[in-house]
Amino acid sequence: MGDYLYTNSTPKMVVLKCIGENHFYLEKVILPSETYWFNAPQESRVEIWQMAINGQLLSVRADVSDFAANASDPELAADAMASPFHQAVA
Repeated sequence: MGDYLYTNSTPKMVVLKCIGENHFYLEKVILPSETYWFNAPQESRVEIWQMAINGQLLSVRADVSDFAANASDPELAADAMASPFHQAVA
């Protein structure tokens, strides 16, 4: 399991879906400008779904490694931890 960050830089809420080995599944609604810190298996895939008038629209599909929490940027990590929306998932 690794630590990962996603920041919703869009003006709309999005749904982050993370699918991994051993039936790992994570789904989280992320509001605009919210940073979400999560744990996931290293070989997981992440999908970011945006809300559209006619339903959800897949906007990003990527490896979870693209969202790795960068230890060389402690300010970003500290901001994420201080956020009222922070939620670590085991």
